[in-house]
Amino acid sequence: MKVRTRTRYILAAVAFIFLIALSFIAQFVILDSFRSIEKEQMNTNVERVIANINDQEKTVAATCRDWAGRDDTYNFAGQFTAPEPSSGSTFNQPLLLGTLDIDYLLIYNTSGQLVFSEGALDAEGTPEPVPSQLETIIADSIIPPGVPGGVSGRHGLSFLNGEPVILAGYTIKGANQSAPSQGTLVMIRVLNSQRIGDMESVLQIPSFTLSSFSQGSMTDGISAADIQHMERGSIISVPVNDTVMGGTAIMSGIEDKPTYLVLQVYTDRTVISEVQTAILILAAAIILLSIFFIASVQFLLQRFVLGPLSAVDTSIKVIGKSGDLSSRIPERGDEEIVSVTRALNQMLTSLEEKRAELTATRTELAQRNRELEELNRKANLYLDIYLDVITYEILNSIMDLRGYAEFLTETAKESEKRFLDKIAALAEKTGNVIRNIETISRIYKMQPCVVPVHLEGVLRREMANRENARILLEGCNRVVLANDMLGVVFDNLFSNSLKFGGPRVSVTVSTRETGDGMTEIIVSDNGPGIPDEMKPGIFDRFAQDNKTRSSYGLGLHIVKMLVEGYGGRVWADNRVPGDVSSGVSIHFTLRLAE
Repeated sequence: MKVRTRTRYILAAVAFIFLIALSFIAQFVILDSFRSIEKEQMNTNVERVIANINDQEKTVAATCRDWAGRDDTYNFAGQFTAPEPSSGSTFNQPLLLGTLDIDYLLIYNTSGQLVFSEGALDAEGTPEPVPSQLETIIADSIIPPGVPGGVSGRHGLSFLNGEPVILAGYTIKGANQSAPSQGTLVMIRVLNSQRIGDMESVLQIPSFTLSSFSQGSMTDGISAADIQHMERGSIISVPVNDTVMGGTAIMSGIEDKPTYLVLQVYTDRTVISEVQTAILILAAAIILLSIFFIASVQFLLQRFVLGPLSAVDTSIKVIGKSGDLSSRIPERGDEEIVSVTRALNQMLTSLEEKRAELTATRTELAQRNRELEELNRKANLYLDIYLDVITYEILNSIMDLRGYAEFLTETAKESEKRFLDKIAALAEKTGNVIRNIETISRIYKMQPCVVPVHLEGVLRREMANRENARILLEGCNRVVLANDMLGVVFDNLFSNSLKFGGPRVSVTVSTRETGDGMTEIIVSDNGPGIPDEMKPGIFDRFAQDNKTRSSYGLGLHIVKMLVEGYGGRVWADNRVPGDVSSGVSIHFTLRLAE
């Protein structure tokens, strides 16, 4: 990957990670902080509404208490002795209730029976009828069964015909508190839509609702656990949507059941909306700044780092393709890049000098090699001449010596014939040495190539030269890779077996495949064998066994040279494992012809 591409990836990855971190901070730090503030404000608004309702409840209770202690109220209630209320009777003025901001007024006698009820005037000036459901609510709260005199001072909230109401009840005793009770005065204020709207205006709250817990439903996001917390006085504030926040609380009702009312307050989420808008604007600005930053950094890197490095890379590639070490890289860029360029130019100078030295050395070596080849050619020529002359002269001398020995044998005495036989044997031995030397010279001159050779045919030809020898072939019908000198191998091995084993020695030639494309050839005899300590060295030149054998000469060494030239190996072993005296077994491997 190019540095320019990798740099772009790195910058893009850094910007991406930065944006993710920014989103995390905005979501889980900034927005959560404002959500906490929003919930606190929502809880405060709910508490303000509850406080306002409680104040109204106290106001209705105080009004009811004041009028229950007035003498005219005491005297009015004392007129009702019958269990049924008097028809057509009025309590003071109907306008009184509207002045007191009371919607309904009820008077119960000491037996707990309703003796008087009156409603405030409506918009047409007609008194509002008192709903009959009020008697059920009052019977469940202010005048419960078994308490006909009522519970003086009882006040609280209830729900009437879909609207919340405030009730308060006090015992009617007049100014003389020690006088006997004349019954119970009950006042009711209905928190209708107009009054709730007035409360919203005074408290500067967009909207709130009061509903019966048994009838109403909770807002979304309120769980059973939240309801239990609200029953213990907690306030639950949750977002209704992206623009509205809702706070919910449960208020205890006046009935003895017990009953509850659900207060739900709604406010606009102006702060969180503004914060979200600000975060979006900030994110867009940061993205634009990031793009500008990446582009600027990329431009600066390209101008001051990547561009000079690319120029250096291009120059090196041009020099590498052309091979012109005399070229130099332009030194441009900052100090570090110029330093690298200078180091590369110095390296090119050094390489140019070394190449010149190497060229001169190669020229000199080529000249030396030609001289050595010429000297070697002359040496081989002289050696061939000397070897041909020497071997020719020696062989001629040996032939003459043998002829003279044979001639003298016919006229010599018996005592002299013994010496003449030794002379003939020495001549024969010397001739064999000369022929081995010729064979070695031929091997050195032999081309390193092999051809398919029929193994059994070679053995048959060597056996024909030794008609009186006992040689047995086993599984030798194979074609191996060798050349026309393979017969020399068997000639030397048969000669050694007959020489050291005597005329009664038996020789066996067998083969076996080794499984790796090679065949192993075993030449065994039942002669005197070779000591184990001598076996590793018998294929070296002029190895001797002074105890049991005379000189091995060069025969086995020639065998090793030929076998290794064919790509095989040769070693010696006992014919019978562990028994040296049972005879020797010469093993060598050759490649099989396909």
